[in-house]
Amino acid sequence: MPKPIIDLHCHPAMKPNGNSEIGNIWKPFVNEKAKDLFKTVSLRKLLVGGIVKNMAVYTQSNLDNCYKGQNRLVFAAIYPPERPFMKPSRPFKGGSWVQRTLLKWIFGKKVKRDVDNKIIQMLTGFSEARAKRYVDQIYDSDSIDYFDIDYKEEYNYLKNSHLTSSENTDFPNKPTFRLVKNFAEFKQHIPNNEVLGIITAEGMHALGNYRSADLFFKESIDSLDPADQQNLQNSFINNIQRLKNGAEFEFPPFFITFSHHFNNLLSGHAKSFADAKNRIVPGFKDVFDQRLGINKGITAFGKHLIKDHLLSRTNGPRILIDTKHMSLKTRNEFIQIIREFKQNGDAVPIICSHTAVNGIATRAKAAQRPDMNKYDADSYVSRWDINLTDEDITEIFDSDGVIGVCMHDGRMPGGKFKKLLKENSRKLVTDEPVKRLHTQMFLTNIFHILKVNLAHIRTKNQANPTVPIDEKEAWKTICLGTDNDGIVDPFDHFNTAEKLDDFQFRVAKAIRENNKPFMKDYRILSLPSETPFSKEELADLQLGFTPDQISDAIFSDNMVRFLSTYFTEDYLNGQGVIV
Repeated sequence: MPKPIIDLHCHPAMKPNGNSEIGNIWKPFVNEKAKDLFKTVSLRKLLVGGIVKNMAVYTQSNLDNCYKGQNRLVFAAIYPPERPFMKPSRPFKGGSWVQRTLLKWIFGKKVKRDVDNKIIQMLTGFSEARAKRYVDQIYDSDSIDYFDIDYKEEYNYLKNSHLTSSENTDFPNKPTFRLVKNFAEFKQHIPNNEVLGIITAEGMHALGNYRSADLFFKESIDSLDPADQQNLQNSFINNIQRLKNGAEFEFPPFFITFSHHFNNLLSGHAKSFADAKNRIVPGFKDVFDQRLGINKGITAFGKHLIKDHLLSRTNGPRILIDTKHMSLKTRNEFIQIIREFKQNGDAVPIICSHTAVNGIATRAKAAQRPDMNKYDADSYVSRWDINLTDEDITEIFDSDGVIGVCMHDGRMPGGKFKKLLKENSRKLVTDEPVKRLHTQMFLTNIFHILKVNLAHIRTKNQANPTVPIDEKEAWKTICLGTDNDGIVDPFDHFNTAEKLDDFQFRVAKAIRENNKPFMKDYRILSLPSETPFSKEELADLQLGFTPDQISDAIFSDNMVRFLSTYFTEDYLNGQGVIV
């Protein structure tokens, strides 16, 4: 029996929770399209459709898909949609004159609510009524309670889906969905005919009750009026306590992604929205403005929440922190917090749940240039600082953490890869070249993490030969984090959880056949040189593991090991791992 594929980050409940037409968490669904929402033939319809054309406008991690693709454990991320993600950045001051003119026309004042509503439906799959609720709140409400309305609503949807079964008659034995609270429950149920779920949360905003004006116009909680500051602080502290005390929430989040796309007034975020590809068609970053709070560090209150509330065990089970979307400065400050815990004998693993590498040595070096398409033009991987530097990789290793490598055409590639992808996509005879390119991109990320970890281990072992680290541990941090259903641009032919078992098979096959002549253009690349690994280099990096063992480690075994240590009652509630 194949090992269960484990996905460290996906959103199986986001679409069905936001759209009752979907029916349940198991069923597939396709979002409304521009041609259906905009009834008349118009330039507006064409341009709005272009904004979302590369996104996955269909369910990816609905549980029928997961079951078909052997994805038997999903880390189900609850995501209260950030309201700045639903309000285009009028009056559109960025971009070229042509882009500004187009955006002002598409999202003009006379039609703004109607167009905003349609954009939300197209991006998210939410119903018209749900989209309207969000838009009306943005324009009419003085406050935005992400926790008591949005978080609680999606949590209850997941809780109500617990122990439900698929209605798909193609399955000989109907699978069941089961939320699990610890590793013991995971081990008990994983051999069964089930898809298991562990709840997580994406964005610390999920636990706050904000004044609308503060959310849209203030950069930091420190800049709020004293009364507003106190109210916001109390909402975070009280909601964390509610998550931890078990009375309302039987399944607290195992970890929370602290930063996300937009300002949460607690910590800085990294740029994540794409630039325009030319000076005519706007980019995603021209439509939605991420600039407020971008690249900042962690506020004093944010650090207090991390140390004394989320990671604390005195107020209930520990909630771990996911560093994805953190700015470089926030990552610098977060690693200092983790080091303080370690100095006090408490091991806190760093999680980066759905990410890629940028091939840059340090965060300081990554900070030397802005995230712009032109700096990625001659690179195979994206050099943007939302992706992991080598320094991030070794810190995650030292913390005994994990890295979920994504499958994302928007986040992973640089200009060289995008050009290759475009050229190969035009070859209509077969889709094999595109599949090989995406496997190459994934494995180039995987082997870069491995190479950095192994060099780090060897340096440590030279410095301390009496207590050497087993070199095979270089593989331990690497796992899968698809971000399926997270409003992403997925790999074309591996775009849903149903395709994960095929992709795992191809990963092992590509390692096995890497040096075959027909793989000349698809070999695993060494970063930052972007030259193929030699046969000898690849053999050294494999550390005696077979390709099948490597793919099992990435897609299953490494996460099982991690959960066996950190998803336990002893660790989350007790003394934990002493270092």
